[in-house]
Amino acid sequence: MFHREEEFEEISKHVVLVDYSPGYKLGDFDCGIPDYNEFLVFDAPIYLAQNICQVKLLLDKQSADIIGYMALNSDSFRLDQDEKLKEGLDIPYNSVPALKIGKLAIDAKYKDKPYGSFMLWLALGFAEQLNRLGVGCRFIIVDADVEHNPETPCFYEKNGFVYNEKMNQSRKKQPRSLSMRLDIFQD
Repeated sequence: MFHREEEFEEISKHVVLVDYSPGYKLGDFDCGIPDYNEFLVFDAPIYLAQNICQVKLLLDKQSADIIGYMALNSDSFRLDQDEKLKEGLDIPYNSVPALKIGKLAIDAKYKDKPYGSFMLWLALGFAEQLNRLGVGCRFIIVDADVEHNPETPCFYEKNGFVYNEKMNQSRKKQPRSLSMRLDIFQD
């Protein structure tokens, strides 16, 4: 269960998830991290044009404010033998398919509700949809940004994510992010 999932039904009455478009109030979005604000305005259109990621905007139905956004792309990551055993994976290879959340940000005006957790729940729906389409996807992964906010991994942990131990061991001593995963088939 996602952190504060009991509030998602109420949230869903007031929001809509849409594809990125320059017609929305992109310049008004402010999550408090300039890099994430600039991504939405300047980088996202370039990545979309090159089909590097898809960006989804969570809008307030009344005001059309951008509450948050997430950038999604396909990916895979490596699990060592111990991690595969923890996940109940009996497969001969170490690379497993995943949906990656490249960026996830919530406007500072909307931090009072669990919109970030709500967006993770929506990402779960995209991962499940991939499987229904016939594309294998076992995990949602994220590189939790610790450079801008050291508490970011705690948010993901509250929502059921665990650390990708093997990947984090190979990173620098002072990493900018920590690799984390959510098994979409967990109970």
